[in-house]
Amino acid sequence: MSNRDMCISVIDSMEEWQLQSVLEMLRAVKGTMDKLETGVLETRELLSIPGMEEKLTEGKKTPLAECVPESEANW
Repeated sequence: MSNRDMCISVIDSMEEWQLQSVLEMLRAVKGTMDKLETGVLETRELLSIPGMEEKLTEGKKTPLAECVPESEANW
């Protein structure tokens, strides 16, 4: 029996509430994957800027006490 056939067999044996639960979990996983993909694309874009990797690494090492509070940041 192929994986596809096994999946169909399992789905056919499920009750409606079980199917709804599985669909909700799949939607949650898809949402998480979409966010991860967006994060990867944004990271690639940032790292494509010359010198940005070094700036980010330097910023990560900066103690929080030396940082400007978010309320005072100019976005």
